[in-house]
Amino acid sequence: MANNKPISLLPAFSKVPERAMYCRLNQHFLATEQYGFRKGLSTEQATFSLTDNILMAWNKKLMLVESSVT
Repeated sequence: MANNKPISLLPAFSKVPERAMYCRLNQHFLATEQYGFRKGLSTEQATFSLTDNILMAWNKKLMLVESSVT
């Protein structure tokens, strides 16, 4: 009982297409603005992106509209 190792239920050849589909679906469904639970993205990057978008709109003299989430 001390020699317990996990057993993969999927054959090795099916893991390659599964990984490819995961990568494609992940890119398609996750918005680029979503920073939570994504590898390599931090709150500092989210803050920078928001600030950058606001300043770019301000420089172009665009009106910034507050969005309400209900």
